[in-house]
Amino acid sequence: MKSFWDKAIEKHRKGKGIKARTNRGPKTKASAIYGGMGEREIQLRLEIHLEDFLSTKKSVLSPAKALCMFNMQDQERFIDTVGNICDIDMELAYNFCHHGVESLKHLDESQWEIWVTEITKNYRNGGIDKSVQLMNDIVFYSNSLAGTATSIDFSEFSKTIESLLTGLNGRPLKVEVAEEIYTDTETIYLPERVSSERTKEENFHLIKASAIHLWAQTYFGTWRVDKEDFNEFENKEKAIKAYHLLETVRLDEKIKKELPGVGRILDKLNPKKQLKSISKNFNNAVNILSDQSSTYKESLNLISSIINDIDKVPSSQYAGNLKLDSASLVADERINQDKINFEKALDELHEQWKEVEKAPEESSENENSNDKTFSVSKENNDNEYDVALEFGDSNITPPENMKQIMESIIQDFGEIPEDYLEPAGEGGYDTDNENEDSDHDYGNSDYNFTYNEWDHARQKYRKDWCKLNVKTIEGVNNNFINETLSKHRGLLKNLNRTFEALREDEKRLRKQNYGDDIDLDAFIDAYIDLKQGKEVDEKLFIKLNKTERNVAVMFMVDMSGSTSGWINKMEKESLVLLCESLEVLGDTYAIYGFSGKTRNLCEVYKIKDFEEKYDSSVKNRICNIEAMDYTRMGASIRHLTMLLSKVEAKTKLLITLSDGKPDDVDGYRGTYGIEDTKKALIEARFLGIHTYCITIDEKAMDYLPYMYGKTNFAVINQVDKLPIKVSDIYRKITA
Repeated sequence: MKSFWDKAIEKHRKGKGIKARTNRGPKTKASAIYGGMGEREIQLRLEIHLEDFLSTKKSVLSPAKALCMFNMQDQERFIDTVGNICDIDMELAYNFCHHGVESLKHLDESQWEIWVTEITKNYRNGGIDKSVQLMNDIVFYSNSLAGTATSIDFSEFSKTIESLLTGLNGRPLKVEVAEEIYTDTETIYLPERVSSERTKEENFHLIKASAIHLWAQTYFGTWRVDKEDFNEFENKEKAIKAYHLLETVRLDEKIKKELPGVGRILDKLNPKKQLKSISKNFNNAVNILSDQSSTYKESLNLISSIINDIDKVPSSQYAGNLKLDSASLVADERINQDKINFEKALDELHEQWKEVEKAPEESSENENSNDKTFSVSKENNDNEYDVALEFGDSNITPPENMKQIMESIIQDFGEIPEDYLEPAGEGGYDTDNENEDSDHDYGNSDYNFTYNEWDHARQKYRKDWCKLNVKTIEGVNNNFINETLSKHRGLLKNLNRTFEALREDEKRLRKQNYGDDIDLDAFIDAYIDLKQGKEVDEKLFIKLNKTERNVAVMFMVDMSGSTSGWINKMEKESLVLLCESLEVLGDTYAIYGFSGKTRNLCEVYKIKDFEEKYDSSVKNRICNIEAMDYTRMGASIRHLTMLLSKVEAKTKLLITLSDGKPDDVDGYRGTYGIEDTKKALIEARFLGIHTYCITIDEKAMDYLPYMYGKTNFAVINQVDKLPIKVSDIYRKITA
């Protein structure tokens, strides 16, 4: 963020310095008591942020006077926040100035930050009026927090919980906010705030126990139960409640063995002792489920023995709810896809094995390899996930992507079903015709291409592995462009000024020994040094640089299914602002979207080509950008690199806007997808193309430095900040 003086100097350079205001008062003495700034300095700094909004009827004199009664730390915090809110909306920032100072009296720093976040959230959901109402209700808000000072919010624990879950075995689990604690087998839902315990640490331990318990449900087989298993009970809801309770006991014992640290937390929360005292049946059930060899089947069998006493058991603090319907919907779709992916992977392994067996040095007894079948054997009876894949009499080491599929199948079934072990073969899974008819007939297909794909496990390319179609998005004429320009009119105005300055700066070399004009900044610095008795720099001139900007940039926009909704809208707004600013700057640019589903249906979508003008056709295509399928990045990068390499430019950039890492249904995820994407980026850099990624994935630090390099990416934590940040990032990387 630019400092106050940076902004003041910038406005001076543009001939738009702070106007003299008749109501600006003298510097007050009050601030000296608190060690802060005086009224006049505070007012000036607020006016720097709000200048474009202020008028003769609108001033910041009143909040400046009020801020004099606070220390320097509070003043700086308030003024910086005003600047941040200005990036969202000038009117909101002005109202914050007049209504927000009172909050400094009632809230500590952490509470204050939460309050500011809620103000911006209210603005997005309900507009200015809803935000101002929250500002005015500061006393009520403060009182409501008085009893929850030890609470912990989702924003505080979510990253830690996600990191913890990432380090555990099993299917990757996302963490999202919900009113209830539960899992649908792929996402863990946790509350926005936890406040039931006496201390913040205890509240964190409670939510940590919840997250681990929900992970254990997926890893240790709670969800292998079928809804029909409860049909025999007269009271189905009661039976499900009993099953959940029994599974809580069983899973807690599993967790204590796997994660002793979490086990100690569970011991404090554990209902085991209380359960044993309810009845002999409960005591017996606890003893059976405490055995490490117990499975979900034991829990099912014990339901009838405890169901009549289930109402005597208080609800668990950490186990959440068991939502069978939600889990079934998610699991059914995953199970079907896992089977397809596994059969395909077996088919590819089978083909590779036949090639090996055809080697001349192999004996003739291997000639009947086509008759051999795959099988699975357990390496360790204590761990159901420790299995080996065999082909005939030979052990097979499956590739990493296949291991992930196998683990997911075992989580759902406890084993690899026999009917999964037949390669697709002829008449089965036809990889050449897979998804021949796309669900999205999205515009007109222009060409067909094939691209290699890097197989990290084999350390070689799969030749002509990916089939890629290039399509032009059909435009729609709606009001999205005008709404975006209206919504961000203040931001766009500032961006255009910045990009104009960037264009001019590109032509002027500052701090030169000689030149065409005096460098005012260098002159002022030299004068200050002279007054302080320091050595004076003699580089006081500006020299005109005849070399114009010569930049070509390809924007690669993620159109995968995970960008639907708000993300998709923010992406489109970002593109509108970028295009408007780049038209001012004059850089050559193109915009393509990318998505796909399996290697046979990779797709890129032309939004704007390098030769096209930013006209109504391009604007209408931006309006019609929609979320599609998956994120297969390698083939798209290779194609767009090819297009960019043909452009005449001194500097070439490939900038990716994406919500996450490489992913596709046919095993293009994890190590395989990351390694192929990294290889494609290396190929681009070999051709002199600089690569950069802008993402909203908070887990990006786990993989982006590896793929793009430590300095060639930016993570934006809030989706609504995307339009603001993208243009700013572009300015920085091309300056």
